[in-house]
Amino acid sequence: MQRKTKRNLVIVAVGFAAGLLFALFSMRESTEPLTLSALSAARARWQATGVTTYDLHYRMQDEIYHVKAENHIITSVTINGTRARTNMPRMYGIEGIFDILAMDLENMTNPAGPFAGRQNQVLMRVRFHPTLGYVERYLRSSGGVGRAASIELIALDVTD
Repeated sequence: MQRKTKRNLVIVAVGFAAGLLFALFSMRESTEPLTLSALSAARARWQATGVTTYDLHYRMQDEIYHVKAENHIITSVTINGTRARTNMPRMYGIEGIFDILAMDLENMTNPAGPFAGRQNQVLMRVRFHPTLGYVERYLRSSGGVGRAASIELIALDVTD
């Protein structure tokens, strides 16, 4: 019984530490809670730009992604310098990142989803570019249940 109590204390301590680190990290640069209305508005701003060709670099889960898009089509994806093998290259571009955030929001309300029963422990914070709408930073912390995520823009070069 004592072993189980120690294990539970360790889990609580790790969850608290993860939450504290998340809070400190998210306060470093201004972010806002991720909401469906904020996501929809950001996506609309991006679509209104008319940008179809871009070169995108971002960090997700400590891996560096480089994505090239031409005329709305993702033409190249590399992860840490290695060409990605994927049947869904769209998921790596700006629209795909919007889709990832939308899935996270959907998972918050799905009773069978990964956050079931833990909705009050999951924090999702985002910073969208104020005029172009693309995601500059996204952070998700789930209170030590192993479902943290981060996306951080490194560079976006728009060519049209």
